[in-house]
Amino acid sequence: MPISTPSTPRVPTPGLIASLSVRPWIDHTTDGTRFAPVLITHPPARRDADTAAAISQRMLSVARALGAKPPRATLPNVGARVAVHNRVVLVRLDDSEHMLMMRAGRWAQVIVELGQVLLTVGLDPLSPGACGADVDEYIECSRKADRLYFAIADVAESPRYMQATP
Repeated sequence: MPISTPSTPRVPTPGLIASLSVRPWIDHTTDGTRFAPVLITHPPARRDADTAAAISQRMLSVARALGAKPPRATLPNVGARVAVHNRVVLVRLDDSEHMLMMRAGRWAQVIVELGQVLLTVGLDPLSPGACGADVDEYIECSRKADRLYFAIADVAESPRYMQATP
């Protein structure tokens, strides 16, 4: 599926950014290397306009604004677009004056230590109250259906050092 189509909004709206669900966690590769993914999803439909196609297009605009791509052998590094300020994680989206914000506790400390975050954008909705097993199932089904987009983002020392929108 292409990352942008004529009906894909160019920039996520402030309302969409504010409605996104984020699920950060700490994981390990098979060789024991720690990494810090965050899953970004759309909430379930709340209005008639929230069709599966409309939600998918909105999330494609989020993926594009984060520089995320479908899985490949090498994930794109989108530069310093994540920072932690007062225990809030900020994520910069291209061409938007609005940022994705999340309170992340211990995860925020870990990403500062690691210096990178794995941004994962799901194209399908997921309930903000989904339990761990539901999230695992969502990730597995979305991976098999090529409905996840990924990017590696560096963590800036502070928000003022985040890369400017290209």
